[in-house]
Amino acid sequence: MANDFDNEDTVIEPRVAVVGIGGAGCNVVNSVYWDFASADTIAINTDRAALEAISADKKLFICRNVTKGQGTGGDALLGRRCAQAHMDDISDALEGHDIVFIVAGMGGGTGTGAAPVVAEIAQRMNLITFSIAINPFSFESARGRAAKGGMNQLRAVCSMTVSVENDLILQNRPDMALKDAYRAVNRSIISFIKRQKARTVEAFIEQLRHLDSIIVDPGIPVSTRALGGNVMTD
Repeated sequence: MANDFDNEDTVIEPRVAVVGIGGAGCNVVNSVYWDFASADTIAINTDRAALEAISADKKLFICRNVTKGQGTGGDALLGRRCAQAHMDDISDALEGHDIVFIVAGMGGGTGTGAAPVVAEIAQRMNLITFSIAINPFSFESARGRAAKGGMNQLRAVCSMTVSVENDLILQNRPDMALKDAYRAVNRSIISFIKRQKARTVEAFIEQLRHLDSIIVDPGIPVSTRALGGNVMTD
């Protein structure tokens, strides 16, 4: 019998979600929504106006009764508590996905505080989880200390965390307008997500090819969720 994976019409891909948290994260999700059709987009924010201004497949307006839609005012602890209060909603939004990219700006309230909570939820659901933390520009000195603390918390719960340094954009293009710099940051993040998704999908398919070559007795549970680890057949 021919191997199913030799059929060019066979397409097996894990479901990917890009989750933007807070203002910076949701702006990235807006770009992903229009530029990357093969990923589902989820936007999470405490700022109602900012959430309504962007496009995403799913939007979670969290802590509306506490923040009154005005955001956390840079309070990372409040951002964390808001995410904790909506853990079920976040879990429901992530359900059915295999790979999650969490994107958040560091130094503010919602992204800094909520991103580690979302990362913990995703990993408890056994999802492959990447976190992308956007560090503020150096001239945003008031946000620097909070950003460092947020990055440490995110790395403590998600080993696959990368940082994006806004300053590098301006160092390479010092004449660039600020709005163009933000767009360049978004483009670099989308490029990273596309590369990581392609690598992970390739690993996923390779494991399924291997699995397809093994005769498994009926009734034996098989999991291919742990990509990069061993396929479990017992």
